[in-house]
Amino acid sequence: MIRIIVKLCFLLISCLYLASCGTATGRGTSGITVGSAPPPPDPTPTDFNTVEYRNNYGLPQINAIVAYEDGATGQGITVAVIDSGIDIDNPQIQANIHVDSTNIVTGNKADLNDIDGHGTGVAGVIATIRDPGNNTNTNTHGVAFDAKVMAINTAGTGSCESVDGCAFSDSDIAAALDYARVRGVKVVNISLGGDGFNSLALVNAYKRAVDAGMLIVVAAGNREDTDTDITIAQPENSASVAWADWANGQIIVAGAVGQSSTITDFSHRAGNIAKDVFLVAAGERILSLGKDGLFFLWDGTSFAAPHISGAAALLMDAFPNLDGKQVADLLFTTATDLGVIGADTIYGRGLINLAEAFRPQGTTSIAVKTASGETAVVAMEGSTLIGGEAFGGFASLSVGLNDSMMLDGYDRSFRVDLGQRIFSQAEPIRLESLLDSRRGSRTSSLQLSSSASVKFSWTEDWRFQEVEENYFSHQNNVRNRADNLRMKLGLSLGENKDMTFAQGLSLKEVLEDYDQDDFLTIGKEDFVALMGRKGSQSAMFGQEFNPGTRLDLVVGHGEHLWQLFNLKADTYVVMARLDHSLSNLINMGFDLGVMNEDGSVLGSLSNGAIALGSGATTTFVNAHFDMGITSQVNFFAKASYGLTDVKTADLSLVEQVNSLRSGSFSIGVTGDSLFQKGDHLSFAVSQPLRVMGGQADVSFVAARDFRKGLQAGSLSFISNQISLAPDGREIDFELVYRIADLFGAQVDFNVLHQISPGHSSVNPDNTGVLIRFGSEF
Repeated sequence: MIRIIVKLCFLLISCLYLASCGTATGRGTSGITVGSAPPPPDPTPTDFNTVEYRNNYGLPQINAIVAYEDGATGQGITVAVIDSGIDIDNPQIQANIHVDSTNIVTGNKADLNDIDGHGTGVAGVIATIRDPGNNTNTNTHGVAFDAKVMAINTAGTGSCESVDGCAFSDSDIAAALDYARVRGVKVVNISLGGDGFNSLALVNAYKRAVDAGMLIVVAAGNREDTDTDITIAQPENSASVAWADWANGQIIVAGAVGQSSTITDFSHRAGNIAKDVFLVAAGERILSLGKDGLFFLWDGTSFAAPHISGAAALLMDAFPNLDGKQVADLLFTTATDLGVIGADTIYGRGLINLAEAFRPQGTTSIAVKTASGETAVVAMEGSTLIGGEAFGGFASLSVGLNDSMMLDGYDRSFRVDLGQRIFSQAEPIRLESLLDSRRGSRTSSLQLSSSASVKFSWTEDWRFQEVEENYFSHQNNVRNRADNLRMKLGLSLGENKDMTFAQGLSLKEVLEDYDQDDFLTIGKEDFVALMGRKGSQSAMFGQEFNPGTRLDLVVGHGEHLWQLFNLKADTYVVMARLDHSLSNLINMGFDLGVMNEDGSVLGSLSNGAIALGSGATTTFVNAHFDMGITSQVNFFAKASYGLTDVKTADLSLVEQVNSLRSGSFSIGVTGDSLFQKGDHLSFAVSQPLRVMGGQADVSFVAARDFRKGLQAGSLSFISNQISLAPDGREIDFELVYRIADLFGAQVDFNVLHQISPGHSSVNPDNTGVLIRFGSEF
């Protein structure tokens, strides 16, 4: 028989948002065992956006402030500057001059001083000290203001005093490269250049530097009077080592842009030959140190190069595990693309961008400790926990994971709040779901024999039939409107025995524990409710021993899918139910069962680095008591309790979950035909399934030794024990009244009040009123 249900639902109070959906939030560190006193409050953060920072537009142009706010200043990093020496008496850089600075030509450190000023200006862009108290317009600081500069004066003796200016020989530059290499320097700046090709001796020195893992930045060259647009269309020949195969991307060619990030007229371009190893930075009117303790405005690719060298020093300070090749690759891949999309013949790979370089790059992962104490990595993608309602959003676990360590594709360490990857399955009660629960519902029953019957249920939706047939009739799936197919087959075996087989029905529906169109919340709260309709199959054997006693044996299987995160779980239930009537008015019963979950823990699905477990086994008992107070009024009470043993996940920060204790209850009264024939009144108080006790041992990385590789014990893990019990307790009060016949319509009233919905103390109490009108014809 086809039935068409017409419903009109009205929301009288708009606060029917009955459960929170999304990331759970906790308060404080409740449930976390801490072995030391609370840390002192964070100091006032340093303001790096000062006048001296802005005085060199090249600093904000490359987003250097992001590195500073991340704690990187160049501390502990030495940058070799192969140039004309340095002003050894300049107080703005004196403290950052490395003790091994020297004159490579004379071999005498006393000859280090810069007569020309060029070397001082280059070194100043890298490591002029930060002096935030000096707010004059003639002051600035270096890109890596705490780095050391190993100034290597390579100018020919007396050449800087000549009319032609400083002269540099290939042999001296080669000696300077070797000098820096044997002293462990990892970044070298060479703001020198020329049209001549490098000598074999110099090329070999570059090769030795590359083999040692050094990063070298060379200037692209400046337009000379004799140059044409053709000659500056690619870097000078002195930079040709950068695009040699053996250079391995560790030699960067620096071009110059102005304040508008446009290539300057004087800068050599990348050209086809160097576009993959070419970067740009500020090189026009750059405020930096010079002779006699003064600041000068400098032009040239010589001053773009130290911006890049300083950026490399900041990266090496922040991430000590990086070598020269990795730093160069980071600078290339995170540069801001300028000009034609991709590496082009003008800007090469683009403008240095430290904001992007300091973000995780490549595939991200989480370091975890294996059962044997070794370190393994688990992909960040897919590390998700979809919390079951019994855990109340995992408030304490979210707090315990809020300072975890993440690795990017370069094995760099970043702090990440993995608590943001914990989500709640608790869904609000939506009007749409209430409408859809019966809109287009179809049932059909067939009596196969005197001892066998079958009942089918499905859903059809014809709301857009006319539109589809008129405009989409060519599509094969137009008439495929039936879904949510459910089947229940009952067989009578004689002698008070029967069998029931079901497909697509929840275990609660198979057991006929509750009327799902009655209460909005009551009766859906215990362990049996964890096996829903999705992919379900179940079988039940029942036998009545006498008119008052019945035993049911139940087996069931259901699936739980969360497609957004590609999570799946299977639930298997084996249960025995004994019901016994003490009298015509009193009935009681017990369920004893085992629920085995594969891929979930009490309905919580998880994977990756925050997997709660790979599965769980729960032994549970349910009890119910019903007593007829009068022929029309009935009292009922239900309670459940279970112990859950969690199977530890292979690789997770959650190392172990101790035995979980959980339970639920409901108590209430029902009455029929109290005010008029056929009406129904119910009132109940209930607590949905809630974890009552249990802890998780959660590990996190407390320190990293960058002298060791990840697999060599470089990470120090510490474990905290975190309570998995929710910080709140949901209590539901619900009043239901049904009028069977009001001018031919059935009217249902639901009044619901929830305290701490979702077992979360941060969720406000909610009250909702729902009125439903329904008519069958």
